[in-house]
Amino acid sequence: GWGALGPAIAFTALATTVVMLRWYARARIVRCIGLDDWVILLSLLCAITMCILIGIAVHSGIGITTPTSPLLFHHTTLIARLIVANNSLWSLTVNITKSSILTQYLRIFSSPRTRTICYILLFLLLPATCWGIFGGIFLCNPTAKLWNPEISGHCRNAQTYWVSVASVDIFLDLAILILPIPAIAALHLPRKQRVATLCVFLLGFVVCAVSVIRLATVLAIAQQGDFVMSGIWAIIWSVVEANVGIVCASLLALKCLIVKLWPGLL
Repeated sequence: GWGALGPAIAFTALATTVVMLRWYARARIVRCIGLDDWVILLSLLCAITMCILIGIAVHSGIGITTPTSPLLFHHTTLIARLIVANNSLWSLTVNITKSSILTQYLRIFSSPRTRTICYILLFLLLPATCWGIFGGIFLCNPTAKLWNPEISGHCRNAQTYWVSVASVDIFLDLAILILPIPAIAALHLPRKQRVATLCVFLLGFVVCAVSVIRLATVLAIAQQGDFVMSGIWAIIWSVVEANVGIVCASLLALKCLIVKLWPGLL
C-alpha cells in the first residue's frame, strides 16, 4: 500500500519542486526558455502519471495475495496491467529525460565532436524507448498471459528482457554523463566553478546506481516466482529512478538561481 505510494509521492514532489525552480530560474533570471526546459516538463508529466498509476494500484488492493481472497485474481490482473503501463511510462520518462539533457548539451556546447555524439545518442534513444515499451507489452503472446498463465500462448524470458532494457538504459546514462566531461574540463572557468559543474554531472551516477538496484531487486524477487511482488518493486524503483533522473537533469539549469541566492558559493 503506502510502502509503494509513499516513496512515489515523495520523489515525484521533489522532482516537481526542482522543475518548478528550474522554470523560475530560466524564465525570470535567464529570461530564456529552451527546448530542454520544455522536454523536461514533458518528462515530469510522465512521472506524475506514474505516481497516479501507483495510487490507482493502491486503491485497487495492491499487495493483496491472500489465497482465500475472492478478489485475488481481479487484483492480480489489474496489478499486472498497471505493471505493464508503468513500465511503458518508465521507459518514456527516463528516455525523455535523457533527450532533455542532450538538448541542453546542444545549447551549451559548440564543439562539433560533442554535438555529433549528442545527435547520435538522441537517435539511439528512439529504439531504446521502443524496446522498453513494446518489449514489455508483448513479452507474452497474448499479453493477457502475463497475468493468467492458464491462457494458451507463449512468453519470452522475462529476465532476458529486464536485463537487456536495464543494460541499454545504464549504457546510455553513462555515455551521456561522460560526454561533457572533457569539454567542461577545457572551459576557461574559475577552478571552483569548474569543479562544481563537474560535480553536478557526476551526481548523475546516482541514477545509474538506482538503475542497478532496481534491476537487482526485481530479478531477485522474480526468481522466487512472485510476479505480483516483483512487479510492485519494479514500480517503486521505476518511479524513484525516473524522478531522480529529472532532478539530476535539472541541477545545471539551477546554477543561476544558486548564484543569485548565494553569490559566493560558486
